[in-house]
Amino acid sequence: PPLLKLACGNIFINELMVYTLAVLIVIVPFMLILASYSRIISTIRRLPSNTGRAKAFSTCSSHLIVVILFYGSASITYLHSTSSQYESVNKLLALFYTILTPMFNPLIYSLRNKDVTGALRKFLPKLLKS
Repeated sequence: PPLLKLACGNIFINELMVYTLAVLIVIVPFMLILASYSRIISTIRRLPSNTGRAKAFSTCSSHLIVVILFYGSASITYLHSTSSQYESVNKLLALFYTILTPMFNPLIYSLRNKDVTGALRKFLPKLLKS
């Protein structure tokens, strides 16, 4: 959409193609991922041990957080109206899904490590005091 603003002439067909492709590339895979996670969660709920359920939910929740961060911000960026009053919000969302989500990915997965979690628990109170 930002590049289409620079074009001369009628861009309706081009905008229609951008939104159609955005739906196919963003929404369809996101729905498939959510459907697979619903199946995974229903399978996890049938596990006999509480420890196994907790471990599986922990793994799935970190995956799901990353997926929601990426697809949520990408879909908002590409599927909203092209009003110029939200240009700074558009830039922030584009920054979020291109830079911040990949940066958060290792952080989210490293929080599952007990050593990292323990070090963070020791560090945060010191950080908050200063």
